[in-house]
Amino acid sequence: MIGSALSEVLRRMDFEDLVNTPRKMRILGISVAFMLAFPLYFQLVPSLLDDDMLAGGSSGPSGDWEVGFLETPITIQESQVLGDGDTHDTFFDVMSELNIGYVELDIDCNDNDDPGPGFTDSAEGSSDVSGVDGEFEDQTDEGPCSGGDSGFTLRWDVTDNYTGANYTAVGMSESDIKQFWDDGGMGRGTWAATITADISSPPSPLGSIVDSDEEYDITWTAMTYELVLQPVVEVET
Repeated sequence: MIGSALSEVLRRMDFEDLVNTPRKMRILGISVAFMLAFPLYFQLVPSLLDDDMLAGGSSGPSGDWEVGFLETPITIQESQVLGDGDTHDTFFDVMSELNIGYVELDIDCNDNDDPGPGFTDSAEGSSDVSGVDGEFEDQTDEGPCSGGDSGFTLRWDVTDNYTGANYTAVGMSESDIKQFWDDGGMGRGTWAATITADISSPPSPLGSIVDSDEEYDITWTAMTYELVLQPVVEVET
């Protein structure tokens, strides 16, 4: 293409007019050299760059970063009074454009109407995560309604190893950190669980009157977050 263009130019002009002075000869030589060298430059430059240089350009500058998490919880709460053997199905629909750190189900209860020791009510629970995007395992747990840290808690990490604790990332690029703390769009959908009450009453006619049911507080939480990145030192380019 270049050669044909040059030939056309030379055909339309008197060649002697192009080279009849030393200055014109230098200009013609420089022009021909530039036309030949320009496309070769773009063919050779990529082969002169090593893989590390190319990779660094794609992921951005690297350095040390203070990594923080701006958390925003999505929470629903409900309370249910259940008798012995009664069950309650609870559901939690999660839709968020932010990354999700974890989803947690907390069951609290306080058996404060016991006639004496040895008759503490309890709660049992089993999950159903079939309606959630991603690979999550169902869980089961149980716990006494003894006040304080009573009942039980089920938790699923949507972002691997998420704790929400600030830390310093060393020798990483901003894009690499964002890629590491990404939930991959998982955890959206309907989380579900079944709660079963276990009421422990004294073996007497008055037992069911004194302690016939229990109130269970049910709390679902999806902890969403945004990354907050601050360079610790001047970033290497």
